[in-house]
Amino acid sequence: MAEYFKLESKLKEIQKFAEVGLDDLKSVGMASLEGWLSVKKGYPIFIGGAPHSGKTEFTFELLINWSRLYKWKHFVYCGEGGNVEHIYYELIHKFLEKPYKWANQSERIYAEQFVSEHFVICNHDLDFTIDDFYKTVEKAEKELNIKFDTTVFDPFNDIKDETDMFGGREDKYLAYALKRCRVSSKNNNRIDIVVNHIADVRAVTDKDGNRYMPPALPNEWAGGRTWWRRAFLMLLIYRPPMCLKDENGQPYQENETHVYIQKAKPKGVAKLGVRSIFYDWKKNRYYSYSEYGQQLYSCENPPEANESALLTSQGVF
Repeated sequence: MAEYFKLESKLKEIQKFAEVGLDDLKSVGMASLEGWLSVKKGYPIFIGGAPHSGKTEFTFELLINWSRLYKWKHFVYCGEGGNVEHIYYELIHKFLEKPYKWANQSERIYAEQFVSEHFVICNHDLDFTIDDFYKTVEKAEKELNIKFDTTVFDPFNDIKDETDMFGGREDKYLAYALKRCRVSSKNNNRIDIVVNHIADVRAVTDKDGNRYMPPALPNEWAGGRTWWRRAFLMLLIYRPPMCLKDENGQPYQENETHVYIQKAKPKGVAKLGVRSIFYDWKKNRYYSYSEYGQQLYSCENPPEANESALLTSQGVF
């Protein structure tokens, strides 16, 4: 691996980038996020939020959408999703858009084949360092003859603590672990996703006396500002309390979730801001509202995302 580069060795790449910009961006498959959020292989995604905010649900939504749209395959560690069979059940429910027990035999077989083709679930009863995890991904690829397009480690605090290697300094360990994630994505042309909790956020009280937890700032993720410094694409999932009202004076809906784009890197993949999605517990899916009030569950044929579209698209925070 080269230790340095002269400009001349990268002229072709520079010329291509000058012509097309950041190419091969992919949709996340959610209507209200089109023009605001896209992803690119080779770069990690960090997803954060408070307990019960829908971090895992949102992550699974992304994975199902990418499998439908691009036939992507995923290696998933989900330590808080129940037993392995429970995780597979959730994915099948999301794919079917109805509970497994409500599906007929042909629907079940179709869903089972789809999930089996696109998902491998890691044994979350094992202890993994960050290096152990990516070695396990590599081992699974070789043994199963699969090339994974994404990996998920959820939640990050399940990673075996190695702060003793850094003199007990959590910030130093985090800097190492998150760089390891970044390098893994780049070297494997993959999107490595890490899901994290937030730190203790101080409750606030509104003018009506309602006390609630506001959305965490980027430096209020568990582990502190190292996440903000090391992140590429940084998404906060937040469920607004119904006691609050939106910009039109309407209370937030019980099933409403806000996606905060807190950091967008590499340049052009996303725009900073917040967008609303809504959870349908029967279908186990998120949906958006169109300008006519229609519920849109996904973008089955989304336009190819590109840098100019993201930088010029209009929207309301």
